[in-house]
Amino acid sequence: MAKLNIGGGKGHPRLEGWTIVDLRDTADLVHDITAAPLPYPDHSVDVLFTSHTLEHILPARLGFVLDEFRRVLKPGRLKDGQFSGGLLRVAVPDISLAIRAYTQNDRTFFDRSEVTVRDREAPLGGLLASWFYSISSVGNGHVHCFDHDYLAYWLQKHGFDECRRSSYRSSLLPELRSDAFDRHPNDSLYMDAWFETTSPGAHR
Repeated sequence: MAKLNIGGGKGHPRLEGWTIVDLRDTADLVHDITAAPLPYPDHSVDVLFTSHTLEHILPARLGFVLDEFRRVLKPGRLKDGQFSGGLLRVAVPDISLAIRAYTQNDRTFFDRSEVTVRDREAPLGGLLASWFYSISSVGNGHVHCFDHDYLAYWLQKHGFDECRRSSYRSSLLPELRSDAFDRHPNDSLYMDAWFETTSPGAHR
């Protein structure tokens, strides 16, 4: 089985059977997913996990990245509560949580946040701005953002016919429920996505 952790070079453990793909030299495969195709044949990957990575990709390049995710993944299927085949597991910062905290004058959300905040003593607007435009030591900082509907829109637009909202450590795949994968429960939106056919006509 081929299993990829995209963007997992910052602190994710190396696990047997998994390949970490990242810009960082800590990765198993150092690769810029925004600039070149993934070096895997069509429909050869069983699981693709990516956490707090898509928000670092400019919208102009995100379609290319998602097209590559779909190209390399195997089709998947959910039947009678059991999932089989290829699955994409995505975690991104959830802007609806940050906006709600801002509108409700809830500083505790930002106090608990694991997304980079430049100045924790700033007024609430500064905390929100810092949360949106969090910096990164590698590549871009946050240059895009998502809520549930917007993330599903991107995934469906690029051929993932099924997009199921999930929660912290609650993936359809039991393997992904361990502490080696989902992180940042205070800030994150989690989604499992798949497609059931390799037909080119299903890839919009």
